[in-house]
Amino acid sequence: TSSSSSQSRDSDSADPLDPLAQFKCATTISPKRGMSVLRDPWFTKGTAFTHAERERLALRGLLPPVPTSLDVQKDRIMEEWATGFKDRREAESREKRELARSGVTPEMIRRHRLLQDLHDRNETLYYHLLQENFRDMAPIVYTPTVGWACQHFAHTYRNARGMYFSANDKGDMHSMVYNWPNEHVDAVVVTDGSRILGLGDLGAGGMGISIGKLDCYVASAGFDPRRVLPVCLDVGTNNEYLLKDPLYLGLRQKRITGDAYVELVDEMMAAILNRYPRALVQFEDFSANHANLLLERYRNHHLVFNDDIQGTGCSALAGVLTSLAAQGLRKCAIKRMRFLVAGAGGSALGVVDSIRQAMVRHGLSDEEARRNFWICDHHGLITTARDPSTMHNETAMKYARPETKYEKADLVTAAEAARPTALLGFSTAHGIFTDRLLKRVQHYASHEQLRPLILPMSNPTSNAECTHAEAVFATNGRAIVATGSPFPDADHDGIVYPNNQANNIYTFPGIALGAVAGQCERVSDGMVMAAAEALSKHTMDVYGDANRMICLNPNDQKPIRLFPPLEGARNAAVDVAVGVVVQAAEEGLVRRHRTGALEVL
Repeated sequence: TSSSSSQSRDSDSADPLDPLAQFKCATTISPKRGMSVLRDPWFTKGTAFTHAERERLALRGLLPPVPTSLDVQKDRIMEEWATGFKDRREAESREKRELARSGVTPEMIRRHRLLQDLHDRNETLYYHLLQENFRDMAPIVYTPTVGWACQHFAHTYRNARGMYFSANDKGDMHSMVYNWPNEHVDAVVVTDGSRILGLGDLGAGGMGISIGKLDCYVASAGFDPRRVLPVCLDVGTNNEYLLKDPLYLGLRQKRITGDAYVELVDEMMAAILNRYPRALVQFEDFSANHANLLLERYRNHHLVFNDDIQGTGCSALAGVLTSLAAQGLRKCAIKRMRFLVAGAGGSALGVVDSIRQAMVRHGLSDEEARRNFWICDHHGLITTARDPSTMHNETAMKYARPETKYEKADLVTAAEAARPTALLGFSTAHGIFTDRLLKRVQHYASHEQLRPLILPMSNPTSNAECTHAEAVFATNGRAIVATGSPFPDADHDGIVYPNNQANNIYTFPGIALGAVAGQCERVSDGMVMAAAEALSKHTMDVYGDANRMICLNPNDQKPIRLFPPLEGARNAAVDVAVGVVVQAAEEGLVRRHRTGALEVL
């Protein structure tokens, strides 16, 4: 039952002295509950359902947490009406300049809106198209276009999708999780919207990344779309623009932090895993101070993983291993590499940890492996002289250098001390991999009989430490390059160097598929490393001799592909999943028999 805000027709002739006249209103009796109400164009009111109506109709959690009136919904439509029909030449010019910095074009936005409209109307056709055209559509439903979708989530919102848990739901999450209509869920992607890609705090708009991530689970790894659940935990936002936006759909308050924040996450996790005890939970785009904390809090007891830390680490490690294989070197050659790292956030340390673990696996002690990394944050090189309280991520101190005279040294000075063979970029500082720095790394790598490995991983395109072409030109085609953002291929001296995008899309679907197919107890570091090795082997198998140098020569200019083509994403996901299941079985972490799990795959 829901009540209209307008009075019934009979109220016009009601007795003004009647004490009950003010309570007379039009009432709609709904025979439906939950998602059925939201999907019915006659009964739905969109986000206008009041808190009481949401409780009665089992809608709590199925809509953004703050009810918005029909007038606000009308304003959202009229905003698009106005910008869709008036002369937009000036607006489009300004918009194109903003989009150019993110790598998203107006055509990509048009296609995103087209696909999302289809997703709402015909999910079967949507996933059929996505699966058959994954190479072309992945950048539309996932990075980089999904970043734009999250930024404009409140202005483009149309239909409910996924579940919202908020600070206002404390104490009620265990009951409201049963409002989700599907009895079985294999995978959950949850974000708190605090660090969406390289775009910062987007609050409740973060739901877009959870939806986009699970689209990749379905298209790339074959998950049943009825058995995945996108989740947004709304604890507020520190984004002043969103707090002042009349169309914003989330809680209008500053973010909750500290013990209160952890208590909310604990309750949400307990509610989800109580109803879906075998589901995999992936943490997505949590701020650095919470990402590591939550991963370490749950990883030893539940089937969880953090894509920004473990997935990024897996993708980068796979790229490193493929670069060695393409040079005719064995995996153990990773011990010879030295890394200069720009950035000390969760993703950077996740990658560093993954590479360090590979070095240890191939013979180095933990201390010896740590000596191969030089990490710089926005202050400069981190040494033991650094005061941890001045750092955004204190866990970077475990890689602090003993050479205190280089404390806070810039990248070029740090390179002179480290003599790195590889550069890793997670700084979101555009252009800091200068021509001078790139040439130095090439020089140091050649002394180790290696080609330099350059990985500017920051998103979006405008935040990349260097472009693909800049790395190729500065090293005269000798560098092996992979970027976090999409860039065009580079043509140098008549040779075309294809851009390698080190996208997590190559790893997280396969890791999730393996963990779910094996009914694993948890995701171990060994399973993540096995995923990286499986992806590297798959890449070399796909490209064969075309991706191998004839002989080891640091001056070789042969283009190297570090990742497989996206059109073969399903094959890659299965190979990665098999590697994960085999490793999990060796560690005794599978509930399903290994043979049965492999048969499922």
